[in-house]
Amino acid sequence: MAKVNGTGKGGKSFQDRELAARVRTLTLEKIERILKGKKSRFQEAVILRLAGAILPRLNEVTGEGGGPVEVTLIKYAK
Repeated sequence: MAKVNGTGKGGKSFQDRELAARVRTLTLEKIERILKGKKSRFQEAVILRLAGAILPRLNEVTGEGGGPVEVTLIKYAK
């Protein structure tokens, strides 16, 4: 349950947002050090794990063999 913040409404407090920002910064700095280091399995795992969050979302849908999606409509008698 969210704590009451200074406005009397529910939500995260300013201190929580500051903490989250500091944690994000520390995490990004650590990731940067890992990625700049000697290539390893761990580095590849980090890249693969982050790829889904960093790369733009692609929602391409293709049919069999990369062709167009075939749609079959079925009409039911009333």
